[in-house]
Amino acid sequence: MSRIDCYLDIASFYSYVVFADLLSILDKLAANGVEVEFHPVFLGGIMQRSGNRPPWVVKAKAKYLSWDTARAARAVGIANWGTPNNLFELAKTLSPLRALHYIKAKYPTPTFHAALMALFRKFWEPPHAHLFDDAVLEDALATATSSLSPSGDGGSDRLFSADEVRRIMDARDSFKNVLQAETDRALELGAFGAPWLWVTNAQGVAEPFFGSDRFGEIYKHLGIAFQDLKVLTPAPKL
Repeated sequence: MSRIDCYLDIASFYSYVVFADLLSILDKLAANGVEVEFHPVFLGGIMQRSGNRPPWVVKAKAKYLSWDTARAARAVGIANWGTPNNLFELAKTLSPLRALHYIKAKYPTPTFHAALMALFRKFWEPPHAHLFDDAVLEDALATATSSLSPSGDGGSDRLFSADEVRRIMDARDSFKNVLQAETDRALELGAFGAPWLWVTNAQGVAEPFFGSDRFGEIYKHLGIAFQDLKVLTPAPKL
């Protein structure tokens, strides 16, 4: 099978966009023989070790992103979101990322996907949860539902019981090395930010893609059918 390995952090808005986009078409990609796996990684470590700078610290980039993030959100149905004023403080996501790796290892894939969606929503929806705080993270897991939608629709069942939440909280730090290994792997694959996508086609040829707006090139690399953007000739006026 072909593969899309998507390396992301809940502190990255474009990771949220890519996650929502890919999640909505997993069945279509599977029908085309494409397997998708999401890998939580620590974006702060990637930025530091690759020598990159957050775009928000560059005035011109920050101004542009105020436009572009809104466009990207609309394209995948993310409606209730905002950029927190204390983004760099909230981006200390080691604890929730380790919890996600525990969930990924111990639960079915749909549960992991729903938990990841729930934490993305908690991070980016006002009032922006401080997920590095143990009590806040515990509450986020306790209230997480089975919804796979950025709007929260389509699933109202709680993902975890109180006992399960406690086990996740108690065991998450045992996945410290797993998170480190995944972050190291992303860096080995050339990552300098997130989302970082490592895409392998049916011939075993792999290429990197960065950001949330490269899917046309990704699908070409995978050799699967898709509708590309085209400028059409206007219809004649009657």
